[in-house]
Amino acid sequence: MERNQFLLFLSFLFSTIATILGIAILVSGSSLARFSSGTGGGLFQASEIGAVVIPIVGEIHSGESTFDSTGADTVLRQLRELEEDGNIKGILVEINSPGGTVAASQEIFNELLHLRKTKKIVVSMKDVAASGGYYIAAASDYIFAQNGTITGSIGVISFAPNVKGLLDRYGVGVRTYKAGKYKDMYSPFRDSTNEEDDMIGKQLQDTYRKFVEDVAKGRNKTVKSIEELAEGKIYSGEDAFRNKLVDDIGGRREAHKKLSELCQYDGLIPLFEQEISPFDRFLQSIGVSFFGDNSNVSKIRSLIQSQVLVILPTALGKLML
Repeated sequence: MERNQFLLFLSFLFSTIATILGIAILVSGSSLARFSSGTGGGLFQASEIGAVVIPIVGEIHSGESTFDSTGADTVLRQLRELEEDGNIKGILVEINSPGGTVAASQEIFNELLHLRKTKKIVVSMKDVAASGGYYIAAASDYIFAQNGTITGSIGVISFAPNVKGLLDRYGVGVRTYKAGKYKDMYSPFRDSTNEEDDMIGKQLQDTYRKFVEDVAKGRNKTVKSIEELAEGKIYSGEDAFRNKLVDDIGGRREAHKKLSELCQYDGLIPLFEQEISPFDRFLQSIGVSFFGDNSNVSKIRSLIQSQVLVILPTALGKLML
């Protein structure tokens, strides 16, 4: 009996040590250490000349990326690390996103536009790169889309449900306590006033104008030319090419070749991609990312604030691209 208890204790001890070591490796790993060559070769080395693939996938939002969404904080951290590495000559941004929140898309756009001063940036659009996805693409030097890519949708939308009629039907009343005349402007329990509609409309127009101006700036076009293509219109990749919203038709192969040319690299420039282990994918699927984030508190917060918990409550009244 004592021997079995001793073996049980050893098993527990080794399991505990292995768990602690595993967590330590996950926490201490830097984002650049998790990049490996997509064109053959070994792990990312700071001494190598190359380019990095940055994916923009799913809904674009503030905070950390998850398995099926893009968090601005995660992308900005990666881009700022790459800015400090002189051996990284270019960035291949692969976009498969229908858009997201305004501020998050603007942050990534502005960071890429800043990086264009020192690095070459090429975008490869996948199934969809619309609204906020196109906003980000406009910050690049060159954009590729597939013929069947859905893109464009240069516009802004905000929404809030109105269940007042349903509540009135069943005699349900909602009491609202507020300090500030407009604090419940997006309340789903009452109709909005004309004054509130005007305020929301002005907010949307301001954001829309900035969206159009940024696209024009990134694409080196006039604001008027972008306005004619905006208003929320969507385009196939081929139609976007005809309207000069994208520069060429193609996928990763063509984008990689163009990026190599822009970087003045002889041949195809090595591409470094972020490695994601099956365990990391599992963690990301429940709303947490361990890449390049050394704050345990933020990791726990990300886990608690899973997309399943926050996507509906935080979407109400939010400006979306």
